[in-house]
Amino acid sequence: MHLYERSMIENKELEKLTKLQNENKYLKNIFDEETKKLKHTIRVLNKEIEFYKDNSDILKREIKDLKKTQRRKLFTA
Repeated sequence: MHLYERSMIENKELEKLTKLQNENKYLKNIFDEETKKLKHTIRVLNKEIEFYKDNSDILKREIKDLKKTQRRKLFTA
């Protein structure tokens, strides 16, 4: 009977270990998926930031040109 109990305990421990290994695989997969999503999101946001930086530079130049034009009009008027 002692051997039977010991075998049962080992089987339960193996079951627990197997469950933990499966859960670990599952969590690793989820982590990998979320990491991929996050990296994609970061790439998209970086592209948008660059877009707005470029637009900001264009707008700054346009504002500068408009100010120059207004100054010229003040002196020529």
